[in-house]
Amino acid sequence: MTRAAEGGSDVRSDQGLAHESMSQVEVLSQSVAGIAPTAVMATGPALIVLYAGTGAWISYLAAMIIVVLIGLCVAQFARRFASSGSLYSYVARGLGPGGAFAAGWGLVIGYTCIAMVGIAGTGLYLGNFLETIGLPGTSTTAIVAISAVTAVAAGAFAMNGIKISTRLGLVLEVVSVAAVLLVLVIVVARNGLALDTSQFTLEGVTFDGVTFGIVLAVLGFVGFESAASLGAEARNPHRTIPRAVLGSAVLVGLLYIFASYSSVLGFGGTEGLATSSAPISDLAEDNSLGSVTWLIDLGVTASFFAVIIASINAAARVLYTMGEEGVLPSALGRAHAQHRTPHVAIWLIAPVVAVVPIVMVASGTTLLGVYAYTGTIGTFGYMLAYVLMALSLPVFLRRRSELRAASVVLAVVVVLALLYVFYKNVIPVPDSPYDLLPWIFLGALVLGLVWFLAVRVRTPGVAAEVGSIEEEPVAPNALDHDGHGALPEEPAVARDRLPESGPPVGQA
Repeated sequence: MTRAAEGGSDVRSDQGLAHESMSQVEVLSQSVAGIAPTAVMATGPALIVLYAGTGAWISYLAAMIIVVLIGLCVAQFARRFASSGSLYSYVARGLGPGGAFAAGWGLVIGYTCIAMVGIAGTGLYLGNFLETIGLPGTSTTAIVAISAVTAVAAGAFAMNGIKISTRLGLVLEVVSVAAVLLVLVIVVARNGLALDTSQFTLEGVTFDGVTFGIVLAVLGFVGFESAASLGAEARNPHRTIPRAVLGSAVLVGLLYIFASYSSVLGFGGTEGLATSSAPISDLAEDNSLGSVTWLIDLGVTASFFAVIIASINAAARVLYTMGEEGVLPSALGRAHAQHRTPHVAIWLIAPVVAVVPIVMVASGTTLLGVYAYTGTIGTFGYMLAYVLMALSLPVFLRRRSELRAASVVLAVVVVLALLYVFYKNVIPVPDSPYDLLPWIFLGALVLGLVWFLAVRVRTPGVAAEVGSIEEEPVAPNALDHDGHGALPEEPAVARDRLPESGPPVGQA
């Protein structure tokens, strides 16, 4: 059904997804699982100390601030309208169809590549676990089998209901974070709970080292905005989505800071940490926890599996919205009659998520190589979407007569910070094959843009459909006096009750 939005344009609500079926915790779990915090906690500090030294925790703190600023931009949109299109729909309201498609396609590239990172990580840690119990897990054949089974399982969970997949993601992340925190807390306790002053005096730490560490640290947060893709399925999305996006950024940021500090403490400095291939397992061994290293392997495996599900969920909903609006084939805009999930989009993504890593491994690329290459390409996709979203914010607010100086400053700071992160990724030109990754991303982006231009030439009216999917639009007079999008309290029954008629909702 179509209805008027601000500015007189028509918007319409999709009818296929499980509307208003997800609680605040379930929406938050989508963003947290999309980040895979356990995997970052287990590996990130060892990489960042190579550049930031004992100032690694500062790099994570600064990165958290940057990501929170990005989250504030997301919240400005999410408080005013909700859509399963996520940042694609947000950018449409500011930069129009072309910018919206570029942002949406960038997100699809990002989510798909990060799901491939999950496949690589699952193969690496699950393979190690299988080897410890006497089963083959690190051979090429085993890795191919693990990758295929993992992708099918993740796709099945994503198809069978958003509630069950996000709940599973939450459980897996809680278990995996707990396993890593167990080791880190024991490390801190065995050091007498005294502060490691060497990490606060910053001796030998350079500004360039910390700033490059920020670049790497920011990459550990990508995917935090994925709750925005649940605009149709979240209860009271104008509150739950901003809280999930900002809450996930702060929550995982604090975990990263603690993991960085305690890892340096446990290794007695940065040298041992920087040369460790499995920091958390090494810390467990050094602190008489060798008997639980298998638990750590399974915990990190669970985190990687959770990020596959979360990434497929988010990418499928962006594709679903594009399909409904006619920008991509209409088949992608179909939802499963029983499970109320975008099953066509899910089963388009899942094979790609498996096949690319399998081909790379079969051609001789290590799992760590798959992790690094696909992760870097995916990060470019996220960054493009974030930049376009920030650029569109002032335009969006001005059209609603709600533009304020603070929003302009916020958008400018976010754009400059992200451009700096991108600059540090490509200048100086990295060694091969990393020098090729920006071009691979650009090629994938251009393919999508060529498709969009072809559709627009063949069917000029398609541009009017971009950004037309919206759930419960918020009129300007529904905002509080500061323009922050606070809504009047809804009756508890109206807010929490699912529809009593129509197709079944939330079959998980």
